[in-house]
Amino acid sequence: MMDRNSLLYGRFFEQLQSVVERIVAKTAQSTSSALSKDEQELHSHLLYRLLQKVKKELVVQESTEDVNLDYDPTDVLAKQGHDLEYIVELLSRFRVHALEEIERELKQSFGEIDDQNQTEHIFPFIFRMTEIFDQVIANSTKYYNSQHKLRLLKLEEELLEVSAPIVPVREHISVLPVIGVMSEDRATHILNEVIPTVASKEVQILIVDFSGIHMFDTFAASRFFTITQTLALLGIRPVITGVRPEMAQTTIQLGVKLSDLEVYRDVKTALEALK
Repeated sequence: MMDRNSLLYGRFFEQLQSVVERIVAKTAQSTSSALSKDEQELHSHLLYRLLQKVKKELVVQESTEDVNLDYDPTDVLAKQGHDLEYIVELLSRFRVHALEEIERELKQSFGEIDDQNQTEHIFPFIFRMTEIFDQVIANSTKYYNSQHKLRLLKLEEELLEVSAPIVPVREHISVLPVIGVMSEDRATHILNEVIPTVASKEVQILIVDFSGIHMFDTFAASRFFTITQTLALLGIRPVITGVRPEMAQTTIQLGVKLSDLEVYRDVKTALEALK
């Protein structure tokens, strides 16, 4: 039984390069986006390597259970900027055309050796290929999602930098416009990154402008108080601008007295008072 299987699969794998070329050509014609010549060469290499691993299992009868069956271990597709929908569609097309080629080639082999029990021989091969491509799609999805999370984290870090820039306006006077939402990450960024930078630049007066804040709850008010206290402890004079009525109410509810702080309506008014 296994000798007959090995003979059938062996004949299939003897023509592996031409089989791979047909699979890639069919996939290139059936995908929504055309594959470039370089992409076709890449997939020919990856698919050939994948089918060689299947040969190791079916012909040599050596288990590939512990062998890495990733179709694209470096995930070139994701690095090239392709989205997940495209990657899954492409791999699904490869699976369909690979299974078509496997069935066609094995049926030709059956005719040559006069074997009528085709299903018994074809099914293990097709089942294994389906299982492998399912794993390939799952691996690609997992890798893509992990890279997407890393990109989001990097973007969030960049947004933190943009949302709390230090703007020098006069000698020893800078403005810190706080934009968006005073989240825990943003407050931590201001305390751990922005304020030390302000201190290193020998800023004597820092105008913290809240006119760009969209949401100001009790958490934001408490962090606001921490920021002003930290500045004062470092010998930097905190000046607050852009406090709206609802922000003032929230701050007072928390027990922070605005009368203890130097507060102005806007940055322009503050700069005029600091002449």
